[in-house]
Amino acid sequence: MKQMGMIKRLLPAAITAVVAVQSASAAARDETDGSIESSVRGGMERPMEDVIVTATRVETDLSEVARSLSVVGRQEIESIQPQSVAQALSYLPNITVAGGPRAANQSVNIRGLGGNKVLQTIDGARQDFESGHRPTYFLDPELLDSVEALRGPASSLWGSGALGGVVAQNTITADSLLAPGESLGGFVRTGYNDNNEQSTTTLAMVGRAGRADWLVSGYYRDSDDLELGNGDDLLGSGSEDKGAMTKVNWRVDDKQALQFSLWAADVDGSVPANAAAEINGTSNFMLERDQQTHNASIRYNVDGDSDLLDAQVISYWNHVEMDEQRIEDGRADQTELDTYGINLFNVSRFGEVSLLYGADAYREEFETERGGAFRPSPPEATSEVWSVYTQLTVPLVADLRTELGVRYDDFSTEADNLNQQRGDSDTSLSAALVWDAAEWATVALRYDEAFRAPGAEELYSSGYHFCMGPGFCNSFQPNPDLDPEQAANIELIGQLQFSNLFDEDAFGIRASVFQNEVDNFIEQVVSGPFFFPVQDPGTTSWVNVDEATLEGFEVEATYAWRATALKLGYGQTRGEDDNTGEDLTNVPADTFTADLSQGLWRDQLVVGVRFTHADDQSRTDYEENVNSRTYDSYDIVDLYLSWQPDNLEGLKIDLNINNLDDEYYRRAWEELPESGREIILSAKYSF
Repeated sequence: MKQMGMIKRLLPAAITAVVAVQSASAAARDETDGSIESSVRGGMERPMEDVIVTATRVETDLSEVARSLSVVGRQEIESIQPQSVAQALSYLPNITVAGGPRAANQSVNIRGLGGNKVLQTIDGARQDFESGHRPTYFLDPELLDSVEALRGPASSLWGSGALGGVVAQNTITADSLLAPGESLGGFVRTGYNDNNEQSTTTLAMVGRAGRADWLVSGYYRDSDDLELGNGDDLLGSGSEDKGAMTKVNWRVDDKQALQFSLWAADVDGSVPANAAAEINGTSNFMLERDQQTHNASIRYNVDGDSDLLDAQVISYWNHVEMDEQRIEDGRADQTELDTYGINLFNVSRFGEVSLLYGADAYREEFETERGGAFRPSPPEATSEVWSVYTQLTVPLVADLRTELGVRYDDFSTEADNLNQQRGDSDTSLSAALVWDAAEWATVALRYDEAFRAPGAEELYSSGYHFCMGPGFCNSFQPNPDLDPEQAANIELIGQLQFSNLFDEDAFGIRASVFQNEVDNFIEQVVSGPFFFPVQDPGTTSWVNVDEATLEGFEVEATYAWRATALKLGYGQTRGEDDNTGEDLTNVPADTFTADLSQGLWRDQLVVGVRFTHADDQSRTDYEENVNSRTYDSYDIVDLYLSWQPDNLEGLKIDLNINNLDDEYYRRAWEELPESGREIILSAKYSF
């Protein structure tokens, strides 16, 4: 019923948008004699570029995607010089960096949902790791070719975890580094960040021979502690990072291709147990952590002679291992996750009708060892998931099409150490009505469902949470009856894109308004301790709580005229507990971003400025906020420069001055302030 109410509220807006686009379409045709071409491909990409995305599972031109999807490409990644995947997305509306200033601990919040409520993928394979306050994003931005952010529920495509959206990470390839006709190349890149005296070196070699191509890449980074805007150092924020990736792609024939990929990373350094909070001597101790990640995949593509066959199979293995030792007393912990998975899908086309269908399956093996007494006892658990899904795209009348999707997931988790098992299933639906009003204008009204299955740690944790003296310890209680989290989102999306309105210019704008109903939030609830009338240390468990509504909108606009480019973004999200009327936590502040750049000397030199304004976040009325805490607004200015001299072919210099005013600020809902001024200088030589 809530969704029907939302549809009634959105219909007037949809009708208004249709009328406005139709009027604009007629006016534009009159002024340009029908010569307008699609030029701005959405997101933050520069105009006149075709951008191919993968977050929709099938490689698709971004201009044809009827979802709220933004892309940051390799050129922009180098311009931002991010220290984490989350930072690469930080200038997009309704997307914020969570986890504090330590890059290794950062994650992505989309429209007020973050952590395990946002699914991440790497080259089409899902990535899952969740254990206490430990990191969850492991791919270093040095290996990124692009990163995509799909806003809104997407379980009809990806299954469990996509309540808030999907972050699709695509790594560099031989094709992305070699021009057509080239057989050998690569690059070496070195950089320095003065804030934490960080040095970074990256090397990549690529080649083509006959029907095969290959890539070998590696990086090394060494950094000290970050300096905050007030001049203080953030203890435990330095690390030594290294990693490598290799890929081999073999085009078996004109219709078939095989790709083998392997990447590994190691992060070693001192860090508090909860890297997003202040260090203390009672619960948030300093650790020595060695974090190792290994990923391997085999991909097979076949594009048959028939329109009925366009298939892909991905088999993958992910391994995450964290060895930790508490500095104070040497207490050791080990956390390990192995994931084995396979994805397969096919696209069949019947004239203008398109049918996507496929199956996913994966198995997770989670193991832990906890040193010392009176400790939490995460389960040694095995989770298995299998699913089938389909999405149908059908033209209805001229310029109007519908997209219908459904997915069925069956999942089970067994705690080997407790001899307990839990199984369940879920069905996710999606439906969209898409109107291609003109070659340069699209309006879409869509409905999407999503769910997140409870994890082994939430279902089966036991042992002690904390102690307040001998024999007086708050203990974890397993809760194998947890329900999956659920989300249902209604969204209206509009996109306009023009070229040559005046003289060698291009303009694009994408806007969306949404309402996401989320039920059965899984939260950790601590009961006690109690001291009267009897002493009771209490218990801790994960339970289903809120029914909540998240609603808002975002706007992205891009304008380019010759060598000048302007990008604007604004995002606003509101969140409320439907039962109590209280504000939801982790909802980002309203944020406006602007990016103005100018090319000089035939674009040998590009200079630019990025501006971010975040409003104060005073919507913090919830029971646990006994101190009425709010978060102040802030304004951040970042400068950047990119130089590619004609007389030094292959050389590229990038300079960033982030947080120009050395602002001492804190993002909404974060415990720690962000880093102060950063001057990042890098030199890249391509050959």
